[in-house]
Amino acid sequence: MAKRTPPFEPRERPYKTTGLHLPTALWELLNRVAFERARTNGGRASVPALLVDMIERHRKELEKELAAATR
Repeated sequence: MAKRTPPFEPRERPYKTTGLHLPTALWELLNRVAFERARTNGGRASVPALLVDMIERHRKELEKELAAATR
């Protein structure tokens, strides 16, 4: 039986549902990475969780880009 992991985010965090149009090759890459993470770490494969993780890792860069654009 696969290991159970706690939910990715606390339930108090507000969410928005969105649809993304991604090139097939990129979606397949994200999906494969999500399944590999689930296989190695347990839990369910989740492309949205992978995207959240990637965005959080690059949050400072994104905020810096936004600040430069609004000057």
